[in-house]
Amino acid sequence: MTANRKNGPILLRNTMAFDQQHAAKSKKAIVDAVEFANKHAPQLMVQTYIDDEKGLCYSFQLYQDSDAILRHWQVSDQNIAEVMKYCVVRSMEVYGSPSQAERDGILGSVSEANVSFTPELAGFLRLG
Repeated sequence: MTANRKNGPILLRNTMAFDQQHAAKSKKAIVDAVEFANKHAPQLMVQTYIDDEKGLCYSFQLYQDSDAILRHWQVSDQNIAEVMKYCVVRSMEVYGSPSQAERDGILGSVSEANVSFTPELAGFLRLG
């Protein structure tokens, strides 16, 4: 990848607080959403980590480009809504050069959260 490559890979790091009174339902919604994404959505990678003690969930998602994120939103809206019944986005870090539509979508959906956008400098991606 060259510096400031437009429409290149995008990595999201999402930190969510989950409803500890409904931890089992929160986790089930997250697991179901990840399983759905694995079968039907365009992410190249999704990894989710849970801190039960702090009531926090960390999600890393890798997309080929901005178009893949927009497709994910279209395909996965129902699963995202189910997760958001139990979770609140606290922060989102976006690494890469998202399109304006993606930036607007993120800012509109997590308006209360701390969101940062960091363009890439250099790197590579190996799959397989």
